[in-house]
Amino acid sequence: MIDNKKEQEREELHRTIWNMANELRGSVDGWDFKQYVLGHL
Repeated sequence: MIDNKKEQEREELHRTIWNMANELRGSVDGWDFKQYVLGHL
């Protein structure tokens, strides 16, 4: 049961991170956004 809850929390976090990334990049193509971000890291 604990493992199931952790898995659900992990999936929710994953969805939240993807939603935030999609909002930040807006209409920019995913590949271009990735190159921009990785270039700055």
